[in-house]
Amino acid sequence: MPNLLDLQAIAHALSGHVSQGQVLAPGPGHSAGDRSMSLKLSDTAQDGFAVHSFAGDNPIKCRDYVREKLGLPTFKPNGARHSNDNIDKIVMAIAAAQTTEIKKIVATYDYTDENGTLLYQVARLEPKSFRHRRPDGKGGWIWQKSERAVLYRWPDILKNPDGTVFICEGEKDADRVAGLNLCATTVAGGKWTQDCIEALRGRDCIIFEDNDETGSKKALDAATAFYGVAKTIRIVRFPDLPEKGDVSDWLDAHPHNDDKPFPVQRRACSQFPSTLAPPSDRTRG
Repeated sequence: MPNLLDLQAIAHALSGHVSQGQVLAPGPGHSAGDRSMSLKLSDTAQDGFAVHSFAGDNPIKCRDYVREKLGLPTFKPNGARHSNDNIDKIVMAIAAAQTTEIKKIVATYDYTDENGTLLYQVARLEPKSFRHRRPDGKGGWIWQKSERAVLYRWPDILKNPDGTVFICEGEKDADRVAGLNLCATTVAGGKWTQDCIEALRGRDCIIFEDNDETGSKKALDAATAFYGVAKTIRIVRFPDLPEKGDVSDWLDAHPHNDDKPFPVQRRACSQFPSTLAPPSDRTRG
């Protein structure tokens, strides 16, 4: 019986998932959500694995595609193959890397639809990086982005239709602000899709700017995206923060403000009401 850990590692490398003892994944040239190819580990196969294309793709092309994704050298015209021992070592190295990565997940953030049904998660890893995964419907995960993007903490925002929405750069900050009994949100990877923008139509939006060049750009990009959609838009800059500091750092440094958060917004922000000029003509004070 094939080692499940090996299969999970291979599935990760091929952007697929494990089902019934095999990997289902997109074949060469197929879209990320496609499952046109299957792979099974095999002691008798010359490559150490057997590949089948449900789409009728060239089997040699599929095997070479898999070899490339697993870090194996391309098949040589003289028929030389790497031994199964070498293949096993490479597969196990991938498995070990996958295991290490999973152990380093330090937080997960659920993105749900308006009814609270989980659509996808953002997993935060240590050292700091982020990966997306979505349920496979069988109790496992597909480590890919969802085709549908939604606001973080969307149901909470819908429960408070008149509440001001505080927009943060990341999920950690949104959770921290929401803990102050405020409407807080963000979007995965800072990518504001039209659906996410429309979800905030007519709302008063306050954007918290992280204290670095990237944070400044993301805040302005968000304000530009909301122009003509949100009722009002403000960007808040926090004083005396270190480089890359954020709203959570500000709250940590000013714990006495937890019950009256963000008084700085009245003097360190710019407002973008819908009556102002187009975004390209705006300046921030």
